[in-house]
Amino acid sequence: MTWIWIGIAVALVAAGALVPVLTGRRKRALRSNDEAVAARSRYHQLGHYVEDTVVAAEQLDDPRAAALLRTARERWLSAGAALAGARTEAEFEHAEDVAVEGLAAVAEAYGRLGRTGPRLPDRRRDR
Repeated sequence: MTWIWIGIAVALVAAGALVPVLTGRRKRALRSNDEAVAARSRYHQLGHYVEDTVVAAEQLDDPRAAALLRTARERWLSAGAALAGARTEAEFEHAEDVAVEGLAAVAEAYGRLGRTGPRLPDRRRDR
């Protein structure tokens, strides 16, 4: 009789562990992974331009370009924070939009400095 109670207890513990996992997976599932890939891609592209620019921005002669690079770095950090908590398509799209804002700031700063900056992505995506 003891073995029956132990078996029931094990079954209840297993069910209790599996139910949140299975229901949470359905809520978080994306229809496709495109938004997540695009957002992470823009985030890493922005990081390429701003990861080490804090010191470099302070040494620029153009104060507007330095401010744009600081803004771009802030957008990079914000996009990273948004990506860390993103679970839905809308959240990934928001993170990508923040990263694209940073890329636009980098492109403007690099243009002011006479450098070749990032190409901005085509934003004609249906939402």
